[in-house]
Amino acid sequence: MLYIEAGKIIEKAQNKEGSIKSLVFKSGSQDVKQLFALVCKTLKYASILEQVMAVAGLLQQEKWLKGPVAMSMTYDLLLGKGLRCRGKFKRAMKRNTPSLEAALADMKKQAKVASVDDLLPKQIRDKVAMPRYVRVNTLKTTAEEAEDTFKADGYECVLSRQEADELMQDSDPTINSTQGIHHIKSLQPKQFMADMDLSEVFVFAPGTDLHDHNLFKKKQVLLQDKASCIPAKVLSPAPGSHVIDGCAAPGNKTSHLAAIMQNTGKIFAFDSAKGRYHSMCKLVPNAGVTNTTFYNQDFLETNPDDDELSSVEYILVDPSCSGTGMVARQDYLTDSGEGPSRERLKLLSRVQLKILNHALSFPRVKRVVYSTCSIHAEENGQVVKQALDENPQFELKRVLPPWGQLSTVNRSGEEDPEMKKIKSLCLRSLPDEHRTNGFFVALFEKKDATFGGEDGDEQEVRGQKRNLEDDDEEKIEDEEEEIQDAPSPKKKKSKKKKHKKLSLEVASDNEGNDENNMVDPEDLVTSTQKKKKKVDLEETPSEEDGSDHERTEVVSPSKHSKKKKKKNRQSLK
Repeated sequence: MLYIEAGKIIEKAQNKEGSIKSLVFKSGSQDVKQLFALVCKTLKYASILEQVMAVAGLLQQEKWLKGPVAMSMTYDLLLGKGLRCRGKFKRAMKRNTPSLEAALADMKKQAKVASVDDLLPKQIRDKVAMPRYVRVNTLKTTAEEAEDTFKADGYECVLSRQEADELMQDSDPTINSTQGIHHIKSLQPKQFMADMDLSEVFVFAPGTDLHDHNLFKKKQVLLQDKASCIPAKVLSPAPGSHVIDGCAAPGNKTSHLAAIMQNTGKIFAFDSAKGRYHSMCKLVPNAGVTNTTFYNQDFLETNPDDDELSSVEYILVDPSCSGTGMVARQDYLTDSGEGPSRERLKLLSRVQLKILNHALSFPRVKRVVYSTCSIHAEENGQVVKQALDENPQFELKRVLPPWGQLSTVNRSGEEDPEMKKIKSLCLRSLPDEHRTNGFFVALFEKKDATFGGEDGDEQEVRGQKRNLEDDDEEKIEDEEEEIQDAPSPKKKKSKKKKHKKLSLEVASDNEGNDENNMVDPEDLVTSTQKKKKKVDLEETPSEEDGSDHERTEVVSPSKHSKKKKKKNRQSLK
């Protein structure tokens, strides 16, 4: 029964046995969306519901009822859509309805408030309502076409894409961002606007549900927070490039990279978590992506000198972090407000620095973007500063107009000139101020790198040449597979093992929402992290994506590992 399932998850969440999402994901419920919503709403009003139940004597009258189960039913009875149960559970709640309603009315009267929400604790009452960000999937449509469709469906556009583009060209970027945030804060239901920083992003009022909209079902738009859209835009790989997405699942940033590259060149997407990897292999192709190969492998195990990866010029790393910038995450409902410990932040930053340094070690890489959804300096500015110290061949470049405030004071309490420079070049967002999830983005460029011709004929020719090379390589692979018992080609230092190639049909799944794309946070700990001292890493936020019906191929093992391990790999052709 729904309430029994909810009660079990509420009890475990309150005992810190896991995040709300992971507990719902593991429950095996047939309707995780319904269960997730009930658990979150019950926990949101938990302090009120517990007091109402105590005054009404519900658990004394019905001794067989467990507290968390009773609390979820009390929520539906008093604040939700009504009871969704039968038998003795419904009879018990009906018997106690008068006393429960009287207890709630008395609470509001004593507090002199008209709304139940006014009884909520301050940290819950003041939680920022995030707008709904939508990224136009330019592999399938244009921003102008998406805008026209939304207007035809009854949404009012208060700032069109054309108007926003004109403002972005004629005004100071910092002023544009400020004006854009002002517009976002004033959005009303059924209104939307073009984002002032990202040309492929639209912003809708908080609470807008687009999961059933035809554009989303066709994956012509993706429900993706602005914080998640910025890293790929900042990296801006040229068409025809070779790119690595080092911590790729569930794949929104990967599909964004593919759109920026116009489905040319190659993207190598790595993720060590098996469940997240399989989700990525389904979600990314359904966004129309055809230039990506997926690897169920820890990015830290890749060999920068591998024949194929050595040509990579752009790398995006968005490693596991504390997730303290995520407003959408519901764990604040059971948080004490203390935040992650310094020891935990230290352990996280060690792994993050190791991943960033690995990305900077690739021989031909000329641009690396490092991003987190954390608001802590230990995971952001301090990691960047140390990476610059250890990789003097790289320098920071300006991301976008600098948002937020980064601390420029070192541990001795003195002004740090290096941190002051980092502050001026990196991007940091705070939910209250910028109406997006809290995040941090840094852009590294190799000092001797040249980017000339990326928007002109030279880059187009280079992209075409690479695509021809890619096609030739695929033809060779296909020919090799036809000779089933032929010996595998040799490398200089090691032999390739023979591998099976089989076709995998990806099932259609149009759920495409945050609750239904949940992943197990335990999968986010890389194999390198598992060898170290255990640390309780939170899950990275599940990004909203979708699916249609595509075919991919599965190849095993991966050829990029430093160690002789079998890895899953999927290629899109």
